[in-house]
Amino acid sequence: MYVGNIVTKSKLDIENFKICGTIDSIDTNLPTLIIGWKHVNEIYGNTLSILHKQIDTFTYWTFGSKERKSEYEIDLDSFISNCYNSFGENIPYIYLDLLLGKKSINFRIIRKILSLKEPITYISDTNMVYIYGENIIFGIDLNVVLLFEEKYEKILNKVKNLQNNTLVDLEIFNKCKDIILKLKNKNKYIPYIYEYEYR
Repeated sequence: MYVGNIVTKSKLDIENFKICGTIDSIDTNLPTLIIGWKHVNEIYGNTLSILHKQIDTFTYWTFGSKERKSEYEIDLDSFISNCYNSFGENIPYIYLDLLLGKKSINFRIIRKILSLKEPITYISDTNMVYIYGENIIFGIDLNVVLLFEEKYEKILNKVKNLQNNTLVDLEIFNKCKDIILKLKNKNKYIPYIYEYEYR
């Protein structure tokens, strides 16, 4: 799964990044770093300032390693870190708050979850349930559900029976652990990663 694009004429291999020789082959949904001042000028002409490394909201540039090696290394590390830190920000997250949430809103959330066509569900070892479907992540804390003892088993069974796509603990985490560790354990994205990486 890619978390960013890197446009370069040099040979580069960085896990989870799409390395492109031209700007035309990038994934436009991801942040992009263009390497090389000369390369940037070939793409944009002389319209950019050498002082401003952000071209637009999702596009940046840095010097090549032969132009200014120290800046190149700092900017590349910064870009990689920013891509991992901002991963998933465009995916809405809705938490089902059974304690403080309004009943009417909770019912709408539950109806939406039950209506998902092919959801992917992850139950973490901390009893947090994350459900991904229709480009939304839903969160349910089973520890809170335990307070409603009579409904716990019913809710847990409903979650586990969502289109038979429930993946528990290590089963899914092991498949996604490399990228999740790089994302600083943002476990709520596990169903999303699984959807696009392993389905």
